[in-house]
Amino acid sequence: MTSNLQTLLEHSSNKAYFYEAYEGLKTVDTLKQQYIFIDKDAKELYLVHILSQMEDKEIRSAMIFVSTCRTCQRLSLMLEELEVENAALHSLNSQSLRLSALSKFKSGKVPILLATDVASRGLDIPTVDLVINYDIPRYPRDYVHRVGRTARAGRGGLAVSIITETDVNLIHEIEAEVGKQMELYNYREITDSLEVTKVSKAKRVAMMKMLDDGFEDKVKDRRKLKRKTLADKGMLKKRSKTRKSAEEN
Repeated sequence: MTSNLQTLLEHSSNKAYFYEAYEGLKTVDTLKQQYIFIDKDAKELYLVHILSQMEDKEIRSAMIFVSTCRTCQRLSLMLEELEVENAALHSLNSQSLRLSALSKFKSGKVPILLATDVASRGLDIPTVDLVINYDIPRYPRDYVHRVGRTARAGRGGLAVSIITETDVNLIHEIEAEVGKQMELYNYREITDSLEVTKVSKAKRVAMMKMLDDGFEDKVKDRRKLKRKTLADKGMLKKRSKTRKSAEEN
């Protein structure tokens, strides 16, 4: 069952019976599965740190998986501001931009591809050396699908998950399903104020570009359309008074 179908079932006000055959989840032995555990406010900083080690580790290509189009676009613009060549693959970009991003990555013009699960599924993307889970997926099968982009055909590969306190339960579920525990990624604690400031500035520039380009308006329009579609189909759960009050405050 895909993540989209799972989400649709969760939003449905009608509790239908659904049967899913379980086939098990596996990752290959040649894949190194590692993690870093950090504060959520430092995710961008340590993402840049991991990417800065690519050359020393002889990593030629990397895919960064995120949960939303907004995060995908923001990180892409932030890395661009830091002069890190990359391409972004998400559904709020036009088809021509998505095809261009995929072409640049497959041809080796850019070594890094940022992508959402939905945008990347089913595409002919070559094996990569490194997979980074910037956002931890909600379901273990999505994790397996992501890391399956590396360590193919007997080759080695590395998957690094950026974990925060709110991700711990998800990681435990993933480890239980794949039958393997992640190892700690070897990284240094970043205390250099200049390095922190540089990444923070790049993030602010990226967010300003998104506002100027009308990207945030696209996000709002997409959200409204999604809620309307669910409401028209009678599949939108009614919000409780408590939840509604919390959202308005």
